[in-house]
Amino acid sequence: MVKVKMKKYLELLPPEYAKIYEEGLIHNWNIEEGWKDVSIESPLNIVDMTLRDGEQQTGIYFTPEEKLELFKLMEDVGFNGAEIGFPAVSEDERKACKMIFDEHPVGLNFVMSRAIKSDVDAAIDVGAPAIDLFTSSSDFHIQYKLKMDRETNIEKFLEICDYVRDHDLRVVFGREDCSRADIPYMCRLILAAKERLGQCFATFGLADTTGSMTPRTVVWWINAVKAEFAKQGHPEVKPLAIHCHNDYNLATANSLASLECGCSGLNGTVTGIGERAGNAALEEIITILQGLLGIKLRINMEKLYALAKKVSEYSGVPIPVNKPVIGANAFKHESGIHAAGVLAHPHTYESIPSAWFGRTSIFRYGKFSGTDVVLKDALQPLGIEPTKEQLREITLEIKREQVGRSKEKLKEFVQTYNETMDKMGMTIEEVAEIAKRVMGQE
Repeated sequence: MVKVKMKKYLELLPPEYAKIYEEGLIHNWNIEEGWKDVSIESPLNIVDMTLRDGEQQTGIYFTPEEKLELFKLMEDVGFNGAEIGFPAVSEDERKACKMIFDEHPVGLNFVMSRAIKSDVDAAIDVGAPAIDLFTSSSDFHIQYKLKMDRETNIEKFLEICDYVRDHDLRVVFGREDCSRADIPYMCRLILAAKERLGQCFATFGLADTTGSMTPRTVVWWINAVKAEFAKQGHPEVKPLAIHCHNDYNLATANSLASLECGCSGLNGTVTGIGERAGNAALEEIITILQGLLGIKLRINMEKLYALAKKVSEYSGVPIPVNKPVIGANAFKHESGIHAAGVLAHPHTYESIPSAWFGRTSIFRYGKFSGTDVVLKDALQPLGIEPTKEQLREITLEIKREQVGRSKEKLKEFVQTYNETMDKMGMTIEEVAEIAKRVMGQE
Protein backbone atom coordinates (compact mmCIF):
# COMPACT_ATOMS: atom_id res chain seq x y z
CA MET A 1 0.00 0.00 0.00
CA VAL A 2 1.28 3.46 -0.85
CA LYS A 3 0.03 7.00 -0.34
CA VAL A 4 0.31 9.81 -2.83
CA LYS A 5 3.21 12.13 -2.01
CA MET A 6 4.02 15.56 -3.40
CA LYS A 7 7.72 14.71 -3.44
CA LYS A 8 7.15 11.75 -5.76
CA TYR A 9 4.93 13.84 -7.98
CA LEU A 10 7.55 16.57 -8.37
CA GLU A 11 10.18 13.99 -9.27
CA LEU A 12 8.09 12.94 -12.26
CA LEU A 13 7.61 16.45 -13.60
CA PRO A 14 9.96 18.29 -15.95
CA PRO A 15 12.14 20.69 -13.88
CA GLU A 16 10.37 23.79 -15.21
CA TYR A 17 7.05 22.33 -14.04
CA ALA A 18 8.28 21.19 -10.63
CA LYS A 19 9.81 24.61 -9.92
CA ILE A 20 6.51 26.46 -9.85
CA TYR A 21 5.13 24.03 -7.24
CA GLU A 22 8.29 24.32 -5.17
CA GLU A 23 7.94 28.10 -5.25
CA GLY A 24 4.38 27.78 -3.94
CA LEU A 25 2.83 29.46 -6.98
CA ILE A 26 0.22 26.73 -7.58
CA HIS A 27 -1.17 23.69 -5.78
CA ASN A 28 -2.03 20.13 -6.72
CA TRP A 29 -5.01 19.63 -4.42
CA ASN A 30 -5.42 16.04 -5.62
CA ILE A 31 -2.30 15.11 -3.69
CA GLU A 32 -2.38 17.77 -0.99
CA GLU A 33 -5.99 17.09 0.03
CA GLY A 34 -8.17 14.93 -2.24
CA TRP A 35 -6.21 11.66 -2.12
CA LYS A 36 -3.90 12.27 0.84
CA ASP A 37 -5.70 9.78 3.12
CA VAL A 38 -6.22 7.11 0.45
CA SER A 39 -3.96 4.06 0.50
CA ILE A 40 -3.40 2.63 -2.98
CA GLU A 41 -2.42 -0.96 -3.62
CA SER A 42 1.09 -1.40 -4.98
CA PRO A 43 2.14 -2.43 -7.51
CA LEU A 44 -0.71 -1.52 -9.84
CA ASN A 45 -1.13 -3.95 -12.74
CA ILE A 46 -2.39 -2.70 -16.10
CA VAL A 47 -3.89 -5.21 -18.52
CA ASP A 48 -4.64 -4.22 -22.10
CA MET A 49 -7.84 -5.49 -23.75
CA THR A 50 -7.53 -3.74 -27.11
CA LEU A 51 -7.00 -6.95 -29.05
CA ARG A 52 -10.22 -8.52 -27.77
CA ASP A 53 -12.70 -6.05 -26.32
CA GLY A 54 -11.40 -3.21 -28.49
CA GLU A 55 -11.72 -5.23 -31.67
CA GLN A 56 -15.35 -5.97 -30.81
CA GLN A 57 -16.22 -2.42 -31.86
CA THR A 58 -18.51 -2.56 -34.88
CA GLY A 59 -16.53 -2.80 -38.11
CA ILE A 60 -13.04 -3.20 -36.61
CA TYR A 61 -10.94 -6.10 -37.85
CA PHE A 62 -7.28 -6.65 -37.04
CA THR A 63 -5.44 -9.08 -39.32
CA PRO A 64 -3.36 -11.74 -37.52
CA GLU A 65 -0.21 -9.91 -38.55
CA GLU A 66 -1.54 -6.60 -37.21
CA LYS A 67 -2.49 -8.24 -33.93
CA LEU A 68 0.98 -9.66 -33.53
CA GLU A 69 2.56 -6.27 -34.26
CA LEU A 70 0.24 -4.49 -31.83
CA PHE A 71 0.95 -7.08 -29.14
CA LYS A 72 4.70 -6.51 -29.52
CA LEU A 73 4.16 -2.76 -29.22
CA MET A 74 2.09 -3.34 -26.08
CA GLU A 75 4.92 -5.31 -24.54
CA ASP A 76 7.30 -2.45 -25.35
CA VAL A 77 4.93 0.01 -23.67
CA GLY A 78 5.13 -2.03 -20.48
CA PHE A 79 1.64 -3.41 -19.86
CA ASN A 80 1.49 -6.22 -17.32
CA GLY A 81 -0.56 -8.46 -19.57
CA ALA A 82 -3.15 -8.58 -22.33
CA GLU A 83 -6.34 -10.27 -23.36
CA ILE A 84 -5.28 -11.08 -26.87
CA GLY A 85 -8.41 -12.46 -28.46
CA PHE A 86 -11.42 -14.75 -28.61
CA PRO A 87 -10.22 -17.83 -30.56
CA ALA A 88 -13.68 -19.41 -30.86
CA VAL A 89 -15.06 -16.66 -33.10
CA SER A 90 -13.16 -17.31 -36.36
CA GLU A 91 -10.29 -19.05 -38.12
CA ASP A 92 -8.37 -15.77 -38.41
CA GLU A 93 -8.76 -15.16 -34.70
CA ARG A 94 -7.36 -18.60 -33.88
CA LYS A 95 -4.45 -17.93 -36.23
CA ALA A 96 -3.73 -14.58 -34.58
CA CYS A 97 -3.84 -15.98 -31.06
CA LYS A 98 -1.60 -18.91 -32.00
CA MET A 99 0.93 -16.60 -33.66
CA ILE A 100 1.16 -14.53 -30.50
CA PHE A 101 1.45 -17.49 -28.11
CA ASP A 102 3.99 -19.23 -30.37
CA GLU A 103 6.27 -16.17 -30.20
CA HIS A 104 5.41 -15.17 -26.62
CA PRO A 105 4.52 -18.28 -24.60
CA VAL A 106 5.12 -16.63 -21.22
CA GLY A 107 3.53 -13.66 -19.49
CA LEU A 108 0.14 -12.75 -18.06
CA ASN A 109 -1.68 -13.10 -21.37
CA PHE A 110 -4.99 -14.85 -21.89
CA VAL A 111 -7.93 -15.32 -24.25
CA MET A 112 -11.68 -15.11 -23.85
CA SER A 113 -13.86 -18.19 -23.53
CA ARG A 114 -17.54 -18.72 -22.93
CA ALA A 115 -18.44 -21.44 -20.46
CA ILE A 116 -18.77 -24.04 -23.19
CA LYS A 117 -16.43 -26.90 -24.07
CA SER A 118 -15.83 -25.87 -27.70
CA ASP A 119 -14.59 -22.42 -26.61
CA VAL A 120 -12.22 -23.97 -24.09
CA ASP A 121 -10.94 -26.39 -26.75
CA ALA A 122 -10.26 -23.46 -29.09
CA ALA A 123 -8.21 -21.79 -26.34
CA ILE A 124 -6.25 -24.99 -25.77
CA ASP A 125 -5.59 -25.36 -29.52
CA VAL A 126 -3.94 -21.93 -29.77
CA GLY A 127 -1.68 -22.61 -26.78
CA ALA A 128 -3.30 -20.20 -24.33
CA PRO A 129 -1.95 -20.65 -20.79
CA ALA A 130 -4.96 -18.84 -19.30
CA ILE A 131 -8.52 -17.97 -20.20
CA ASP A 132 -11.07 -15.34 -19.30
CA LEU A 133 -13.87 -17.83 -18.59
CA PHE A 134 -17.12 -15.97 -18.24
CA THR A 135 -20.81 -16.26 -17.56
CA SER A 136 -23.49 -13.79 -16.47
CA SER A 137 -24.13 -12.39 -12.99
CA SER A 138 -27.47 -10.63 -13.13
CA ASP A 139 -30.85 -12.36 -12.95
CA PHE A 140 -31.81 -10.37 -16.05
CA HIS A 141 -28.96 -11.82 -18.13
CA ILE A 142 -29.41 -15.31 -16.70
CA GLN A 143 -33.11 -15.39 -17.51
CA TYR A 144 -33.26 -13.52 -20.82
CA LYS A 145 -29.87 -14.27 -22.38
CA LEU A 146 -28.83 -17.64 -20.98
CA LYS A 147 -32.40 -18.96 -20.61
CA MET A 148 -31.54 -20.45 -17.22
CA ASP A 149 -32.27 -19.99 -13.56
CA ARG A 150 -29.69 -19.04 -10.94
CA GLU A 151 -28.81 -22.56 -9.80
CA THR A 152 -28.54 -23.96 -13.31
CA ASN A 153 -26.16 -21.12 -14.19
CA ILE A 154 -23.88 -22.14 -11.32
CA GLU A 155 -24.13 -25.86 -12.11
CA LYS A 156 -23.34 -25.42 -15.80
CA PHE A 157 -20.41 -23.16 -15.02
CA LEU A 158 -18.93 -25.59 -12.49
CA GLU A 159 -19.13 -28.39 -15.06
CA ILE A 160 -16.90 -26.37 -17.38
CA CYS A 161 -14.61 -25.56 -14.44
CA ASP A 162 -13.96 -29.28 -14.08
CA TYR A 163 -13.01 -29.53 -17.75
CA VAL A 164 -10.74 -26.48 -17.53
CA ARG A 165 -9.04 -27.80 -14.39
CA ASP A 166 -8.44 -31.16 -16.07
CA HIS A 167 -6.53 -29.30 -18.80
CA ASP A 168 -4.55 -27.23 -16.31
CA LEU A 169 -5.63 -23.83 -17.62
CA ARG A 170 -5.48 -20.83 -15.35
CA VAL A 171 -8.73 -18.91 -15.11
CA VAL A 172 -9.47 -15.23 -14.89
CA PHE A 173 -13.11 -15.49 -13.85
CA GLY A 174 -15.23 -13.01 -15.78
CA ARG A 175 -18.91 -12.30 -15.42
CA GLU A 176 -21.09 -9.99 -17.45
CA ASP A 177 -23.44 -7.44 -15.90
CA CYS A 178 -21.94 -7.47 -12.41
CA SER A 179 -22.93 -3.86 -11.74
CA ARG A 180 -26.66 -4.67 -12.06
CA ALA A 181 -26.53 -8.05 -10.31
CA ASP A 182 -27.74 -9.22 -6.91
CA ILE A 183 -24.57 -8.98 -4.79
CA PRO A 184 -25.09 -12.06 -2.55
CA TYR A 185 -25.76 -14.29 -5.57
CA MET A 186 -22.80 -12.92 -7.53
CA CYS A 187 -20.46 -13.51 -4.59
CA ARG A 188 -21.78 -17.05 -4.14
CA LEU A 189 -21.10 -17.73 -7.83
CA ILE A 190 -17.53 -16.44 -7.53
CA LEU A 191 -16.81 -18.48 -4.40
CA ALA A 192 -18.22 -21.63 -5.99
CA ALA A 193 -15.98 -21.20 -9.05
CA LYS A 194 -12.94 -20.46 -6.89
CA GLU A 195 -13.46 -23.58 -4.82
CA ARG A 196 -14.05 -25.82 -7.84
CA LEU A 197 -11.07 -24.50 -9.83
CA GLY A 198 -8.62 -24.70 -6.95
CA GLN A 199 -5.10 -23.77 -8.03
CA CYS A 200 -6.36 -23.00 -11.55
CA PHE A 201 -8.29 -19.99 -10.23
CA ALA A 202 -6.03 -17.01 -10.94
CA THR A 203 -8.17 -14.00 -10.08
CA PHE A 204 -11.41 -12.22 -10.87
CA GLY A 205 -12.71 -8.75 -11.57
CA LEU A 206 -16.07 -7.01 -11.64
CA ALA A 207 -17.62 -5.86 -14.90
CA ASP A 208 -19.68 -2.71 -15.39
CA THR A 209 -20.83 -4.13 -18.71
CA THR A 210 -23.29 -1.37 -19.54
CA GLY A 211 -21.31 1.52 -18.02
CA SER A 212 -24.10 2.06 -15.51
CA MET A 213 -22.17 3.28 -12.47
CA THR A 214 -20.80 6.58 -11.22
CA PRO A 215 -17.49 6.93 -9.32
CA ARG A 216 -19.27 7.33 -6.00
CA THR A 217 -21.37 4.22 -6.64
CA VAL A 218 -18.24 2.26 -7.58
CA VAL A 219 -16.74 2.94 -4.15
CA TRP A 220 -19.92 1.81 -2.40
CA TRP A 221 -20.30 -1.22 -4.67
CA ILE A 222 -16.81 -2.66 -4.31
CA ASN A 223 -16.93 -2.22 -0.53
CA ALA A 224 -20.35 -3.90 -0.49
CA VAL A 225 -18.97 -6.84 -2.48
CA LYS A 226 -16.04 -7.23 -0.08
CA ALA A 227 -18.43 -7.09 2.89
CA GLU A 228 -20.58 -9.80 1.32
CA PHE A 229 -17.57 -12.08 0.83
CA ALA A 230 -16.79 -11.62 4.52
CA LYS A 231 -20.42 -12.38 5.40
CA GLN A 232 -20.18 -15.60 3.40
CA GLY A 233 -17.06 -16.57 5.34
CA HIS A 234 -14.31 -15.43 2.97
CA PRO A 235 -12.96 -12.02 4.02
CA GLU A 236 -9.73 -12.74 2.14
CA VAL A 237 -11.46 -12.72 -1.25
CA LYS A 238 -11.27 -9.37 -3.02
CA PRO A 239 -11.75 -8.23 -6.63
CA LEU A 240 -8.56 -7.43 -8.51
CA ALA A 241 -10.13 -4.79 -10.75
CA ILE A 242 -13.25 -3.53 -12.44
CA HIS A 243 -13.82 -3.59 -16.17
CA CYS A 244 -15.58 -0.40 -17.24
CA HIS A 245 -17.56 0.45 -20.33
CA ASN A 246 -18.09 4.02 -21.40
CA ASP A 247 -21.81 4.36 -22.19
CA TYR A 248 -22.12 7.40 -19.89
CA ASN A 249 -18.55 8.62 -20.51
CA LEU A 250 -17.58 7.52 -16.98
CA ALA A 251 -15.32 4.55 -17.70
CA THR A 252 -12.06 6.32 -16.90
CA ALA A 253 -13.48 7.98 -13.78
CA ASN A 254 -15.00 4.72 -12.55
CA SER A 255 -11.72 2.86 -13.08
CA LEU A 256 -9.92 5.50 -11.05
CA ALA A 257 -12.52 5.27 -8.27
CA SER A 258 -11.83 1.55 -7.90
CA LEU A 259 -8.35 2.36 -6.57
CA GLU A 260 -9.94 3.99 -3.53
CA CYS A 261 -11.37 0.58 -2.56
CA GLY A 262 -8.14 -1.39 -2.80
CA CYS A 263 -8.29 -2.68 -6.37
CA SER A 264 -4.79 -3.24 -7.71
CA GLY A 265 -5.63 -3.90 -11.33
CA LEU A 266 -6.67 -1.58 -14.14
CA ASN A 267 -7.76 -2.55 -17.61
CA GLY A 268 -9.15 -0.96 -20.72
CA THR A 269 -8.28 -0.37 -24.34
CA VAL A 270 -5.87 1.94 -26.12
CA THR A 271 -7.83 4.95 -27.49
CA GLY A 272 -10.92 3.61 -25.68
CA ILE A 273 -12.28 1.59 -28.61
CA GLY A 274 -14.81 -1.15 -27.95
CA GLU A 275 -18.49 -2.09 -27.99
CA ARG A 276 -20.96 0.80 -28.30
CA ALA A 277 -19.24 3.83 -26.68
CA GLY A 278 -16.12 1.82 -25.92
CA ASN A 279 -14.06 1.04 -22.84
CA ALA A 280 -11.93 2.90 -20.35
CA ALA A 281 -9.08 4.52 -22.30
CA LEU A 282 -5.76 3.25 -20.96
CA GLU A 283 -3.81 6.31 -22.05
CA GLU A 284 -6.17 8.48 -19.99
CA ILE A 285 -5.96 6.31 -16.86
CA ILE A 286 -2.18 6.12 -17.01
CA THR A 287 -1.82 9.88 -17.53
CA ILE A 288 -4.16 10.62 -14.61
CA LEU A 289 -2.17 8.37 -12.30
CA GLN A 290 1.12 10.02 -13.21
CA GLY A 291 -0.04 13.56 -14.02
CA LEU A 292 -2.45 14.12 -11.13
CA LEU A 293 -1.43 11.63 -8.42
CA GLY A 294 2.29 11.22 -9.00
CA ILE A 295 2.10 7.44 -9.31
CA LYS A 296 4.88 6.19 -11.53
CA LEU A 297 4.03 3.08 -13.52
CA ARG A 298 6.28 0.86 -15.61
CA ILE A 299 4.92 2.48 -18.74
CA ASN A 300 6.81 4.12 -21.58
CA MET A 301 4.64 7.15 -22.27
CA GLU A 302 6.19 8.01 -25.64
CA LYS A 303 5.64 4.46 -26.88
CA LEU A 304 2.09 4.58 -25.52
CA TYR A 305 1.36 7.54 -27.80
CA ALA A 306 2.92 5.74 -30.77
CA LEU A 307 0.84 2.65 -29.95
CA ALA A 308 -2.35 4.73 -29.88
CA LYS A 309 -1.65 6.03 -33.36
CA LYS A 310 -0.98 2.51 -34.64
CA VAL A 311 -4.21 1.21 -33.06
CA SER A 312 -6.08 4.01 -34.82
CA GLU A 313 -4.42 3.17 -38.14
CA TYR A 314 -5.17 -0.56 -37.97
CA SER A 315 -8.68 -0.19 -36.54
CA GLY A 316 -9.71 2.41 -39.09
CA VAL A 317 -11.10 4.59 -36.30
CA PRO A 318 -9.64 8.13 -36.23
CA ILE A 319 -8.57 9.61 -32.91
CA PRO A 320 -10.95 12.49 -32.10
CA VAL A 321 -9.16 15.82 -32.48
CA ASN A 322 -10.07 16.82 -28.90
CA LYS A 323 -9.23 13.45 -27.32
CA PRO A 324 -7.24 13.91 -24.08
CA VAL A 325 -3.51 13.18 -24.30
CA ILE A 326 -3.45 11.65 -27.80
CA GLY A 327 -5.76 13.97 -29.78
CA ALA A 328 -4.29 16.38 -32.33
CA ASN A 329 -5.47 19.35 -30.24
CA ALA A 330 -4.24 18.08 -26.86
CA PHE A 331 -1.29 20.51 -26.95
CA LYS A 332 -2.46 22.88 -29.68
CA HIS A 333 -3.48 26.54 -29.16
CA GLU A 334 -5.06 29.31 -31.21
CA SER A 335 -6.57 31.72 -28.67
CA GLY A 336 -4.26 34.66 -28.09
CA ILE A 337 -4.90 34.57 -24.33
CA HIS A 338 -3.95 30.90 -24.08
CA ALA A 339 -1.05 31.11 -26.51
CA ALA A 340 0.52 34.00 -24.61
CA GLY A 341 0.24 32.03 -21.40
CA VAL A 342 1.83 28.93 -22.90
CA LEU A 343 4.66 30.99 -24.36
CA ALA A 344 5.33 32.35 -20.87
CA HIS A 345 5.21 28.85 -19.34
CA PRO A 346 3.59 25.69 -20.80
CA HIS A 347 2.04 24.76 -17.44
CA THR A 348 -0.14 27.88 -17.63
CA TYR A 349 -2.64 25.89 -19.69
CA GLU A 350 -0.97 22.51 -20.30
CA SER A 351 -1.28 20.66 -17.01
CA ILE A 352 0.07 17.54 -18.74
CA PRO A 353 3.71 17.87 -19.86
CA SER A 354 3.75 17.28 -23.60
CA ALA A 355 7.34 15.98 -23.35
CA TRP A 356 6.08 12.84 -21.60
CA PHE A 357 4.64 11.77 -24.95
CA GLY A 358 7.39 13.14 -27.14
CA ARG A 359 5.09 15.98 -28.18
CA THR A 360 5.41 19.76 -28.09
CA SER A 361 3.15 22.78 -27.81
CA ILE A 362 1.76 23.78 -31.20
CA PHE A 363 0.30 27.12 -32.23
CA ARG A 364 -2.14 27.70 -35.03
CA TYR A 365 -3.49 31.01 -36.28
CA GLY A 366 -6.94 32.34 -36.94
CA LYS A 367 -9.86 34.36 -35.56
CA PHE A 368 -8.71 34.20 -31.91
CA SER A 369 -4.98 34.78 -32.42
CA GLY A 370 -3.18 37.58 -30.60
CA THR A 371 -0.20 39.70 -31.57
CA ASP A 372 2.12 38.09 -29.00
CA VAL A 373 2.03 34.58 -30.46
CA VAL A 374 2.10 35.85 -34.04
CA LEU A 375 5.29 37.77 -33.30
CA LYS A 376 7.12 35.31 -31.03
CA ASP A 377 6.13 31.96 -32.59
CA ALA A 378 5.60 32.79 -36.27
CA LEU A 379 7.52 35.90 -37.28
CA GLN A 380 10.64 36.30 -35.14
CA PRO A 381 11.88 32.71 -35.74
CA LEU A 382 11.82 33.61 -39.46
CA GLY A 383 13.71 36.84 -38.89
CA ILE A 384 10.65 39.01 -39.53
CA GLU A 385 10.51 42.07 -37.22
CA PRO A 386 7.43 44.21 -37.92
CA THR A 387 6.66 47.48 -36.21
CA LYS A 388 3.91 47.51 -33.59
CA GLU A 389 1.42 48.88 -36.12
CA GLN A 390 2.49 46.40 -38.78
CA LEU A 391 2.13 43.52 -36.28
CA ARG A 392 -1.38 44.66 -35.46
CA GLU A 393 -2.29 44.80 -39.16
CA ILE A 394 -0.72 41.37 -39.81
CA THR A 395 -2.78 39.87 -36.99
CA LEU A 396 -5.97 41.47 -38.28
CA GLU A 397 -5.22 40.17 -41.77
CA ILE A 398 -4.80 36.65 -40.33
CA LYS A 399 -8.28 36.93 -38.82
CA ARG A 400 -9.73 38.21 -42.12
CA GLU A 401 -7.97 35.45 -44.06
CA GLN A 402 -9.51 32.70 -41.94
CA VAL A 403 -12.99 34.20 -42.26
CA GLY A 404 -12.50 34.37 -46.01
CA ARG A 405 -11.49 30.74 -46.35
CA SER A 406 -14.05 28.29 -47.71
CA LYS A 407 -15.61 26.01 -45.11
CA GLU A 408 -16.81 23.60 -47.78
CA LYS A 409 -13.78 21.32 -47.49
CA LEU A 410 -14.35 20.89 -43.77
CA LYS A 411 -18.04 20.23 -44.30
CA GLU A 412 -17.18 17.60 -46.92
CA PHE A 413 -14.70 15.99 -44.55
CA VAL A 414 -17.26 15.76 -41.75
CA GLN A 415 -19.84 14.31 -44.11
CA THR A 416 -17.36 11.72 -45.43
CA TYR A 417 -16.27 10.83 -41.88
CA ASN A 418 -19.85 10.33 -40.70
CA GLU A 419 -20.76 8.25 -43.73
CA THR A 420 -17.65 6.08 -43.34
CA MET A 421 -18.26 5.45 -39.64
CA ASP A 422 -21.93 4.66 -40.29
CA LYS A 423 -20.89 2.00 -42.80
CA MET A 424 -18.46 0.17 -40.51
CA GLY A 425 -19.61 -3.42 -40.18
CA MET A 426 -21.67 -5.37 -42.70
CA THR A 427 -25.25 -4.41 -43.49
CA ILE A 428 -28.23 -6.77 -43.69
CA GLU A 429 -28.08 -6.50 -47.48
CA GLU A 430 -24.43 -7.61 -47.55
CA VAL A 431 -25.20 -10.55 -45.26
CA ALA A 432 -28.09 -11.55 -47.53
CA GLU A 433 -25.76 -11.54 -50.56
CA ILE A 434 -23.32 -13.82 -48.73
CA ALA A 435 -26.16 -16.15 -47.76
CA LYS A 436 -27.37 -16.39 -51.36
CA ARG A 437 -23.85 -17.12 -52.58
CA VAL A 438 -23.26 -19.85 -49.99
CA MET A 439 -26.68 -21.39 -50.69
CA GLY A 440 -26.14 -21.29 -54.44
CA GLN A 441 -29.06 -18.93 -55.02
CA GLU A 442 -27.22 -16.25 -56.98
